Amino acid sequence: MKIENKNAQQEMVGFVLIVVLVIVGLMVFLIISVRNSPEPSNSLAIENMLASIMKHTTECAIVFEPQFDSFEDLFKSCYEEDECSNLGLSACEYLNESLKDVLEALVDSEATIESYQLDFFVKDDEGQQGILRIIEGNCTGPSRVAQRIIVSGSESLVIRIKTCNKI
Repeated sequence: MKIENKNAQQEMVGFVLIVVLVIVGLMVFLIISVRNSPEPSNSLAIENMLASIMKHTTECAIVFEPQFDSFEDLFKSCYEEDECSNLGLSACEYLNESLKDVLEALVDSEATIESYQLDFFVKDDEGQQGILRIIEGNCTGPSRVAQRIIVSGSESLVIRIKTCNKI
């Protein structure tokens, strides 16, 4: 009778240990997902604008010519200090030039936007390390913000766009 009780106790301890491990795993996952969650966007239109910019195909090919990178890939390549193999420019130089052109075209098509600011930075334990900032115009009206986090290796790269509306 005592042998059966010990087996039952061992099974209960094993079951409790498994439940505790699962709960700890879920807590770690929850903490990581909350820590890396983007700041809430206060404008669906700006969030959509940022999403369309990120999917826009550029003329830069990091690996080989027919495989042109999107702006999202170009942000990663800029952080990794790669070069456009077909243009002879660094990814950051090309990103700065082409992103200004795309942003100007988008702002020109949107009559209510007075100014904009795009920031590209690395978010780490020590804070933020800026890589690229594009500012156009002066903000005098209400502002709207959207941001996107891209993971490159173990780093979190953040692209944030802020627009100001005309009064």
